[in-house]
Amino acid sequence: MRVRAIHLSTKKRIRLLSQKFNLSLPDEWKGQFLFEVSRLETGIFLWLKELFTETNLEILKEDIREGYLLFRSCRFDDFERMKEAPEAVFEFVGRIRNFFKDEPQPIWEINGRTLDFGKSPLIMGILNVTPDSFSDGGRFNEPQSAIDHALRMIEEGAEIIDVGGESTRPGSEPVTEKEELKRVIPVIEKLRTKTNALISIDTYKSRVALKALEAGADIVNDISGAQFDPEMVRVVKNAGCPIIIMHIKGTPRDMQKDPFYEDVVEEIYGYFEQRIEYLENEGVKKIIIDPGIGFGKRVEDNLHLLRDLKDFTFLLKPVLAGTSRKSFIGKILNREVDERLFGSVATQIVAVQNGAKIVRVHDVRATKDALKLWQSIMDA
Repeated sequence: MRVRAIHLSTKKRIRLLSQKFNLSLPDEWKGQFLFEVSRLETGIFLWLKELFTETNLEILKEDIREGYLLFRSCRFDDFERMKEAPEAVFEFVGRIRNFFKDEPQPIWEINGRTLDFGKSPLIMGILNVTPDSFSDGGRFNEPQSAIDHALRMIEEGAEIIDVGGESTRPGSEPVTEKEELKRVIPVIEKLRTKTNALISIDTYKSRVALKALEAGADIVNDISGAQFDPEMVRVVKNAGCPIIIMHIKGTPRDMQKDPFYEDVVEEIYGYFEQRIEYLENEGVKKIIIDPGIGFGKRVEDNLHLLRDLKDFTFLLKPVLAGTSRKSFIGKILNREVDERLFGSVATQIVAVQNGAKIVRVHDVRATKDALKLWQSIMDA
């Protein structure tokens, strides 16, 4: 069984979905959800259909041969009659329950430190110890300047420091494992003695991840979703640490060469479904998902991902959004990299409002202030 939540986020999306499904979805449904269920066994299909006819759940499309249902809902109460559901439906109902109800957010204990998603949004400060990153390359590639900058970000409100030793900007060339280790390990070792903040290692190489975890890192941030190096899964499983799996189309070298999607949100949702199932089957349980804004995406793809980020929350994994100073902001605002602060903060507020639990940023203080004000408004 495959279940996908589709957030009716804007009137424009409602109209696009009307075309896609050949339906006339009313604008008044804005803010509600469609649920697309496929690969249903015939018996379960018939059971659900009978139940739906007796409730407020509205079936919009169906195909018994394909085991397919598309229906609308905006609250969990619609599913209360599923208490006596067949066993095969339990997971489906449980996901919807957790999705609609205000369930406690996960709290992960990592090396004596805590990653508490109930205190989100959390800020991840970017620490590039590289000479060629797109925004701050060369500024912090000396260990002491990197450590000083990390401590400054922590003081400004970063809960996580993301240390990267290889630029993944569009068109970048890979660096050797030896060079990457040379860049990141001294910084992580020294930083670990200076702070109890969480440290993530931004790498797709399993040995770099292993050595970084041994040096004091807590989290692995892999732009490839543990695909570029299959040994990454074993490293993360053995360490029991969280892994951030990102979506990327191609590699940093070629990802911006005419990327194309029929439906970027649907395609990346399917990617995460497959990666999560694979990793969990391999024994990896602490998974954070990152849709990879700017990594093999057109401007409109990045905007659609931000607009419809709430779809990904139905996967019941914490969502990370990395928009800081990205080129799509520059293209929309006609701003160079060092002039994208306000645009970056705007995207971060939208991301959090649409379900992101972590935002990965260069400008910690500005982001912290903006999110604190946003949270105060939401709590008023």
